[in-house]
Amino acid sequence: FLMRLLRNNNNTMPTFKVNVKWGKEKFKDVDANTDDDTDMFRAQLFALTNVTPDNQKIMCKGMTLKETWEKFPIKDKANVLLMGTAGDIPDEPEEKDLVFAEDLPKSAVKDSLPLGLVNVGNTCYMNATLQTLKSCSFIREAAKREYSERSGARGLFSDMAQLFHEMDTASDRKMFDRLTQVFWMQLQTQYSQFAEVRNGVPAQQDASEFWEVMMGVLNSSIPHSGSRSGAMSQYFGVDRRELTTCSEDVDEEPQSQTISDLSLSCHIDKDVGYVLAGLRKQIDSEVTKNSPSLGRDAVYTINRLVTRLPSFLTVKLVRFYFKREAQENCKIRKDVKFQLNLDLLELCADDFKQKLLPAREKFNLYQDWEAEQQASVAGKTKQDDGNVVEEKEYYPSNFEDDEGSNNSAYYELRGVLTHKGRSSDSGHYVAWIRDTSTNNKWYLFDDNKVSVNTDADVLKLSGGGDWHTAYVLLYEASKCPIVPQEKVEQASDVVMDASEDN
Repeated sequence: FLMRLLRNNNNTMPTFKVNVKWGKEKFKDVDANTDDDTDMFRAQLFALTNVTPDNQKIMCKGMTLKETWEKFPIKDKANVLLMGTAGDIPDEPEEKDLVFAEDLPKSAVKDSLPLGLVNVGNTCYMNATLQTLKSCSFIREAAKREYSERSGARGLFSDMAQLFHEMDTASDRKMFDRLTQVFWMQLQTQYSQFAEVRNGVPAQQDASEFWEVMMGVLNSSIPHSGSRSGAMSQYFGVDRRELTTCSEDVDEEPQSQTISDLSLSCHIDKDVGYVLAGLRKQIDSEVTKNSPSLGRDAVYTINRLVTRLPSFLTVKLVRFYFKREAQENCKIRKDVKFQLNLDLLELCADDFKQKLLPAREKFNLYQDWEAEQQASVAGKTKQDDGNVVEEKEYYPSNFEDDEGSNNSAYYELRGVLTHKGRSSDSGHYVAWIRDTSTNNKWYLFDDNKVSVNTDADVLKLSGGGDWHTAYVLLYEASKCPIVPQEKVEQASDVVMDASEDN
């Protein structure tokens, strides 16, 4: 397999660009690599059309593609005909008597783990990033829409949507692994930096750089109706007001501008022991530049305060720096602790803090109510719920006039992308994803190996050694539950209003 990858990157293998016609659909410049077996080509066609390989009949100049490429008249710009019907919707299952897990023998009850992604050649950076992105509910739903509505026009987002769909539904592991390889091949075709080869094998890449590429792909590919420049800007965009003041001339007019980013950076130095401390250091900084009022270089103070927070917050820990002597991106292994629940109020501008107060007050009221409930049942026997998250109703977590925003500055950790090793161009990347249906349960995606972990395991990823170290943190806006008593009062108000109208 690695030899095939090597031939791929050395451009010595007979790869052709062919045009595929399937019914009324036409797909141009589809890769056909005759050094791969035909299953690889069938997997690409499956990704394009949803026609399973078993149902595909592939013809060119009257000849049908068999199990090998032998005698198949393939060449550049060849017209290939695909016949076959896309997968049908399965019939509705027959109704059966409901059987509870506790009524089954222990041997029949086991947890089903989500699918991991196979490593097809130092692609752990890609696998870990895709798993972390999939933990974002907005991206998952957008991918579902793309998969169900896809047309002849294909791109990396469509390939990702296909991959996400198969991650949730695939029954054929071999075909799923082929689709992972298809995605990687398309990535290399569209972004040549990911096709680099070192010492004869595909090069390890920086997961943060791949994250940035996918942010750009998703921002331009996902349709949205918001007021911002793209879907990812709408749901991941952080706005900060940057005020630049001359420290040596108080009469010089300060300069103000709004800067927008899709993430916040936590720069690490000897004084940073917590992520929030690293973010706090970004509020104020100094720079020397030419002063028009003084006619010379002067020291300026730059103050940056948040004026808009997104539904999904990406925090990147700046752990790598370029070391000239070694000519590589070396790693800062310092222990920097992060939180499962994050409050960014102190990073916000005063006027934005005022906008956050109503939602934060709802959190306070709920916490007070919850404390009263716990006190009232103290000492009473309570049936164990098995750590299952209780279903609740929630207030909106965004401002009414700003889709994809956060109206409280409270966040909950959803995913952690970690790196193990000494350099961003080597080592190993994995993803730790929270299972939101239960308390204290996380999935570790180590390529195609998946295991279950706890909050305590995740909090150990803060660094300080050669173990897996947090590199990218993905947070989601916290949702405030509606106090049950308040629901009753709201219902009573509606009844009273209706009676008054009558």
